[in-house]
Amino acid sequence: MRGASVWHAHPTLSRPLTVLGVERRWFFLTLTLGMAMWQAINSLFTAALVFGVLYAAGRIAWRRDPAMLAIVAAGANARARYDPGKPPKWHVELVE
Repeated sequence: MRGASVWHAHPTLSRPLTVLGVERRWFFLTLTLGMAMWQAINSLFTAALVFGVLYAAGRIAWRRDPAMLAIVAAGANARARYDPGKPPKWHVELVE
């Protein structure tokens, strides 16, 4: 964790907040999506499957690089770069 202040007196306070080994925001997102699938499809198996897959993905990402999920979330707010050589996504042609 670069840029984070570390309190050397109490290392427990410097650790990131996790639930079952996954960053807490990701855990609650997966839990919410699992519950939404349960309500939408009315299938507990589907809800457990969605929760399990997303939890496993978060666990793998957290063990590989704890800051990766924060970097991806911050990158979603970044503006796309302009490339003049790339064709536009849409094109309007006026025909008379």
